[in-house]
Amino acid sequence: MTKSLSTTTAIPVRSSPVPPNMRENGLWVFESRHAETFAMSVTQHSFLKLLWIREGRAAIEVGTETHDCEMGDLVVVPPRTRHRIVDSPNSPVSLCGLGVNEKQLKCVGPVMPLFRLGVYAGPRISTLRIEHQFRKLLYLVDQDDVASQLSSVAVAMELLADLALRLTPSVRGKANGISNRGLPKEEPSDPMLEAYLDWLQRNFYEPLTLDGAAKASGMSRRTFTSRFKQRTGMTWLEYVNMLRVRRAEELLQEADRKVTSIAFQCGFDDLSTFYRAFKRITGRTPSR
Repeated sequence: MTKSLSTTTAIPVRSSPVPPNMRENGLWVFESRHAETFAMSVTQHSFLKLLWIREGRAAIEVGTETHDCEMGDLVVVPPRTRHRIVDSPNSPVSLCGLGVNEKQLKCVGPVMPLFRLGVYAGPRISTLRIEHQFRKLLYLVDQDDVASQLSSVAVAMELLADLALRLTPSVRGKANGISNRGLPKEEPSDPMLEAYLDWLQRNFYEPLTLDGAAKASGMSRRTFTSRFKQRTGMTWLEYVNMLRVRRAEELLQEADRKVTSIAFQCGFDDLSTFYRAFKRITGRTPSR
């Protein structure tokens, strides 16, 4: 897991919550560094709230339920949910928060039912790049120009979209119409590796590297290579190409689609690599 941003004296220590400040673009982005005397009354908001725990430990109390969270975790608080944060003694939290008003950002409305109350452990959401997204948001919302405000909405939408995809009920291997054939067996494994495999199902067309995959899984290249092969029965490149080719098989069934366009859409940089991978995995040429 990526090391948390370190707190600095630039972030004021608070004994009470940050007052909501929803902007015209439908976002409220904030930081909060809790003092040991921090106290929060039960509250609720009309908008979705995400809390990323940078440091410390706390509990989110919702009615009679208590949800523990710690550094690296993401807390989802749906609209109109009565809740409060209770810091652990001698380990108050420092957090970043994002509020999203669906009435102002109407495109969020259809996915709002996915954002149920919950605490999502850091290893499980490592591929969402939470720290990176909040870094950008905290910078952009401090800028006064309209381009920065538009960019802040784009970053927030990317974060929500990635989280929504993670929360969408699905069977691994059936994303994008890909069959289960040749996909990994469902066995307990490293949670960060599992998170990466889930992410890969929907992002296999991206420019990917083995080093990037190892980093996203919190492992050295050597350890990742070994565990990936043990988990999937394939090397990392074989697995990525298998996902790409399976998607290409689906697209090739559509009329009036050029092979060059399909290869590009599935993540192949050149036709020769696509043809070789396709023939090796399916035993056929794309034209057949």
